[in-house]
Amino acid sequence: MVLYYLMCRDLKAIEGREFTLRAQKNSQDSVRITDEATLPAAYRKIDARIGGVLWETVLANLPDQLGKMLESAVEESRPDTDTIKAAIQHEEQVPGAELRRGWHLRIK
Repeated sequence: MVLYYLMCRDLKAIEGREFTLRAQKNSQDSVRITDEATLPAAYRKIDARIGGVLWETVLANLPDQLGKMLESAVEESRPDTDTIKAAIQHEEQVPGAELRRGWHLRIK
């Protein structure tokens, strides 16, 4: 709001008794998106959440170099507990996971 006030009145600074407010250009240009809908996919970061089965299928069908590039782009991978639970309930072995019933405290 103060910056807008300074710029509208073509002021460079407002001096007070204890401090001075000054409008100053940034040291670097910043990107401003003017119409996101027209921005090509090549200029976007894509965050996708896909299941492990689909992931393995895609990697198996890609050339090795492209598969490695895709794997290197992964920033986060976390357990899909719903899929793990369903697999164990269907008596499948899931290395690194188990299904057990815990306890909690209920206060009325």
